[in-house]
Amino acid sequence: MELNWKKGVALTVGAWLFFTLAIALARTAEGNLLPIPILLLFQNGVGLLIVLPVIVKNGFHVEKPHYKLLILRALAGYLSFAFIYLATQKISLVNTILLSNCTPFFIPLIIWVWRGIRIEWQLWVGIILGFIGITLILKPTGEWHVGGGLFALAAALCFAVSMIAQRRLIKKEQTASILFSYFLFGLIVSLPLAIYYWQALTFKDWGTLMGIGVLATIGQWLFLTAFRFAKPSFLGPFNYSGVVWAFALEWIVWHHFPDWLALVGICIVAAGAVLVIRAAADSH
Repeated sequence: MELNWKKGVALTVGAWLFFTLAIALARTAEGNLLPIPILLLFQNGVGLLIVLPVIVKNGFHVEKPHYKLLILRALAGYLSFAFIYLATQKISLVNTILLSNCTPFFIPLIIWVWRGIRIEWQLWVGIILGFIGITLILKPTGEWHVGGGLFALAAALCFAVSMIAQRRLIKKEQTASILFSYFLFGLIVSLPLAIYYWQALTFKDWGTLMGIGVLATIGQWLFLTAFRFAKPSFLGPFNYSGVVWAFALEWIVWHHFPDWLALVGICIVAAGAVLVIRAAADSH
């Protein structure tokens, strides 16, 4: 595919709409006391069923050297959603989406530890700004939401690892093959815990769980496809469109709007993330 930044941006913004809808729907399911392992089981199971016809038609093609990357990407992606669902039990949808999207601050640190690549001072400025904003968000009302905030940041760390692996995979592997391995891994990992925590499901529960699976799958497909049209360094800032969608859902569904301190933190985090992404792009 040829590079087309407009398609890349549209796909990224669309992906975060579906991700945010899936997370919001999962939040309502958690309110109905549906265990997280069951949410993850259906999310990955439905995704696998959607991708399976494409695999049957076109086959599963992955180069052998990329198997480890596929497993790493699947594990990190699975854990990121698990931590996001844990975070939504403690903090707002807006804060969950924002904090779990702090990957630009973690990616340079991971690459520094993993590959020994030095972090330029411009990157440090953005990273420090980001963590100042995170501090404001974690304490928006004068009380630390430590549990939920740490879960969301753990999701961001896992998402960063997933992104690093994904960037290498997307250059040579088919989207359907990447997603098939991801959903299969998630289904296998979820199954034992889902059996342990299984409970009788109502008709509404079935609809909610199927909806989460469909929305998350569409989001994954759009997100991966976006990387074929534009560079990750360019698309990075548009991940924060998820915060806009979360704002709208928080206001419409839960009638909640963040206070001024949280809004300041959100702006600082977004500014820091843009600085990190742009500095990283300039360095390459």
